[in-house]
Amino acid sequence: MIGRNTETGDITFTIDDREEVVGALKEIFRTTEVGKLYLKEFYTKERGDEDAEKILGAAIQIAGSQNISTRHLQHALTLLLDSGEIQPRVAAQAEQLEEEPEDLRPRDRNGKLLTPQQIAWSEMTTFANTATPDAIRQRRHTDSVFAEFVRTNLRREMAETAIGDAVVPAGQSVTKARSSQELVDFARKYTLEPTTNLRPKGGYVTLGGEQMSWSTFNDLLSRASAANLL
Repeated sequence: MIGRNTETGDITFTIDDREEVVGALKEIFRTTEVGKLYLKEFYTKERGDEDAEKILGAAIQIAGSQNISTRHLQHALTLLLDSGEIQPRVAAQAEQLEEEPEDLRPRDRNGKLLTPQQIAWSEMTTFANTATPDAIRQRRHTDSVFAEFVRTNLRREMAETAIGDAVVPAGQSVTKARSSQELVDFARKYTLEPTTNLRPKGGYVTLGGEQMSWSTFNDLLSRASAANLL
């Protein structure tokens, strides 16, 4: 409904009269300095409707009722720009990008986030597959977590080794570790030995430059682990 403010002489209209509201906003944007500034530096198609609602809300507060005028809308726009309630186009776009950063957290093949333990295991697997034997040996000596990783992988390989590789040749006796010194020596050699030498080949592994039967090695490994030497 269109009327006139008896105090200022301004033509007023209610916010329900959408045609008058749209026309008044277009006039402000086209003919006033603040309106031209808004179109040049603030307006975006995505935020246009949201900004218009903010302008209407502020104009109602200024007018003290739902009967507003073009002057109320212009004043409302000025206040919104000055207060930062409506942000410049570049700042708004930058803020939108910051609100939706790309999620680069590592995930498994099903898209599930990896746990810290899984991430650490993946890193150690990559290191073990790409590093030199000397680098692996040094890290195994200084990094207890990596040392446990190597031992765990070795146990798995033992369990999965084909029967043919695990058979002790006929007549080969199995030597048991009968003293703690033997276990200490075994643990020292085991720690320094490249992992590739600890995989059974023809029923033997290489430890400290000497061949050892798979059964003996497996027995010593179990005893040394139980004694907390590894």
